[in-house]
Amino acid sequence: MRKFVSGILATVALSGSLGLVGSTQAVAAPQVAQDARAAQASCVKLLDRYNKDFNRYVKVKNTCGRKACFSVTVAASRDPEFSIGANKTDSFSYGGIAWTKASGIKNIAC
Repeated sequence: MRKFVSGILATVALSGSLGLVGSTQAVAAPQVAQDARAAQASCVKLLDRYNKDFNRYVKVKNTCGRKACFSVTVAASRDPEFSIGANKTDSFSYGGIAWTKASGIKNIAC
């Protein structure tokens, strides 16, 4: 009887330790995704906001070696989304002169 109970306890302890190992692997995966988002967040930088003719523009620079996507944050309006090629600087028109000025940009997933 003692061997039977000790065998059950050993099985429970072993399955508990295996379950603990599985949960640490599951916890490690979101951290990798969070690191990728942090790296993506630093790709697109806002250089300038200006008006030309009857449009509002933002000038941005992509410092990463891959295509990056971003949105222009505009108060009380839907944020327009754009993408920029690798290692490029470009200007994007996000609205007419009657639009609210952009408060900045936000990096998003492509």
